[in-house]
Amino acid sequence: MFQTPETAKMMSLLPLLLLGVVLPATQAKDYGKCELNQILRERGVDKVISLPELICTMFHSSGFSTETEVDNNNHKEYGIFQISSNGWCAEKQEDVERSVCGILCSKLLDDDITDDIVCAKKILQLPERLDHWKAHNTFCRENLDQWNC
Repeated sequence: MFQTPETAKMMSLLPLLLLGVVLPATQAKDYGKCELNQILRERGVDKVISLPELICTMFHSSGFSTETEVDNNNHKEYGIFQISSNGWCAEKQEDVERSVCGILCSKLLDDDITDDIVCAKKILQLPERLDHWKAHNTFCRENLDQWNC
């Protein structure tokens, strides 16, 4: 079959088009509790807070999914830690400098949780610590053996 230069050009772009459909721009990841335990330990989070309590809180907040986004009254909560747009992260670029974590909330929805951990550590160093997360008070104050690895 004869191909014109235009047809050949379109055919060479087809794999890129298909790749764009298969791989979304923002990739999410669902972590396992032991994988998170290891990552958090490597990042020194265990020096700040009990990892079983934190892992339990993360599970009951986001199900360990980086793409979790929840509307909570007048603000949203983002990512694997469910960090609030109510002062912790900013929904608009012009508000980033005024947020505690100095980050756009949308950055908390990708599969790289490095910036999420940095932000969570800032929150965990405050006197309220894990009490910033409602799931902690409800589900993660006792019987934490299942969250160990």
